Amino acid sequence: AVVSTQSTGKLRSGGINVVSTYVAWNFHEPHPGQFNFEGDADLVEFIKVAESVGLYVNIRPGPYICAEWDLGGLPYFALGSPKDKVYMRTNDQRFTKLVQNYFDELLPRLRPHLYEFGGPIIMVQVENEYGSYKACDYEYTSWMTDMMRKLLGPNAVFYTADGWDMHHLTCGPVHNKDVLTTVNFGPNSDHKPAFTRMRNFQGHGPLVNSEYYPGWLDHWGEPHQCKSSELVTAEFKNMLTSEMGKIYVNFYMYFGGTNFGFYAGANRAQDSKYQPDPTSYDYDAPLSECGDLTDKYHAIRREIKAHLPHLINDDILSQVKNSVKKSYGKVVFTKALPFTDIKTLATKVLHSAPLHTFEELQQDFGFVLYENVGIVTEQTTELEVLEPRDMVYVYADNVYIGKIYRNQEETKLSVPPFKTLSLLVENMGRIGYGPHLHDYKGILGSVKVGGTILSKTPDWSIWTLPLNNTATGKFKDISANSGPGSLLRGTFTVRGTPADTWVKVSPFTKGVVFVNNKNIGRYWPKVGPQKHLYVPSVWLREGVNQLTIFEVEEMPQTELLVELVDHPDIGVCGT
Repeated sequence: AVVSTQSTGKLRSGGINVVSTYVAWNFHEPHPGQFNFEGDADLVEFIKVAESVGLYVNIRPGPYICAEWDLGGLPYFALGSPKDKVYMRTNDQRFTKLVQNYFDELLPRLRPHLYEFGGPIIMVQVENEYGSYKACDYEYTSWMTDMMRKLLGPNAVFYTADGWDMHHLTCGPVHNKDVLTTVNFGPNSDHKPAFTRMRNFQGHGPLVNSEYYPGWLDHWGEPHQCKSSELVTAEFKNMLTSEMGKIYVNFYMYFGGTNFGFYAGANRAQDSKYQPDPTSYDYDAPLSECGDLTDKYHAIRREIKAHLPHLINDDILSQVKNSVKKSYGKVVFTKALPFTDIKTLATKVLHSAPLHTFEELQQDFGFVLYENVGIVTEQTTELEVLEPRDMVYVYADNVYIGKIYRNQEETKLSVPPFKTLSLLVENMGRIGYGPHLHDYKGILGSVKVGGTILSKTPDWSIWTLPLNNTATGKFKDISANSGPGSLLRGTFTVRGTPADTWVKVSPFTKGVVFVNNKNIGRYWPKVGPQKHLYVPSVWLREGVNQLTIFEVEEMPQTELLVELVDHPDIGVCGT
């Protein structure tokens, strides 16, 4: 609620009068029937805070949300298994039953806050960008609309949001159900042809751009994406002054923030390349990742003041401020939980098992360790892992050998003689957009050693490692065997009121950071663009704080430490 008050207040001070929020299903129902609407997941509190600063609310409940979020917000159990695939976002009764169970919990919480009952919620979205999905199942979207109307009442205002090409507008809108059709486009598009085409599908009602893109998303290993303020405000001004009449504009994103934990998802390029998203969701938005007012924020505010002056209150602007930031210095790691002890963090252990996927193991995120003692090699052999999802870290007799990544043309690795083969598999984020949402995690194909297929044998032991609670680990003094696959722990001191800070993870290579047992997110500075991880002040405490790092690839050759600095580094635009 503290963060919500600051961020929503900054929206209102910028001339924004409606906050639009996605609702991620896998955040509120991480496992079947386990619902969470408390703490950071307190959606109703967020709505109340938005209302308190003078904002209306637009709810986008999914069940699919995209948002560069793991599986587009769908929970892992909606996938089914590779052998029994659930056809998500269709009228498949296995899927609709799951949606019904979730919405039965979610929507009654929202209903008292609808505008008709004196609340701030003015619109509710049906599905999300459904025209971009391959299914084009009208029975499903019709069922979704009827089900939502039953739970929210006949007067709730529903809408759809899609791109504006013919396929999107053919499959995305819900016809004959009193559902408003809206379109999404960014500053590189002209609003006139977009809304003209939309009018061919819905001849009446307001003109709404539901996603006007002031920035764009990033992928690991690709340049940081940006859009200039001049470009963004030019088309925004065109919409505010359009001869087509009044146009309503929703910025996506106005405040992107951070995909903490393992919630950052992935995309798949046209060449089938897997494109995982970094932890930061700064998006080059008007409010930065930590919620600071940017030049783009002020440029957009000036356009609103010029054309919609009644939305601007300069007194509100004087009340908001950027966050306090501090460098807390170096954090030297003194304790370790080496790879040989990582099994103590497992939440589930199976022996004499086949190579189950994450989903078959009922695991949403993190890592799974697969270990085989059924074959002994006496010379260097070739290991091949077919269809790894996503990164496989290979150990021979507990010694790290190397990695196999799903984007490699040949997923092979030379391995020295061993008695025990250990494969630590990382879920780097499920694909969350397009036709390839069935992105199961684990090892989907065969495991071969010197041509011998191991994956068909029952000689595997499996340890699930979601890393939900690293505090349970029995850390010891750091020793020479604290190599890749180890968790390292150190402390730092906060004097006075905690402030925002960033973990400068270099010279570490790839892994995850935890602060006070909160999963801050993944790091991969060598491929970039993000090099620092954001730590909000609300997750720090005055006095001693704990920082844990899980390095999976390569330990630094220098002193084992990271640094807490007072500024972000999410990459330079276009580099």
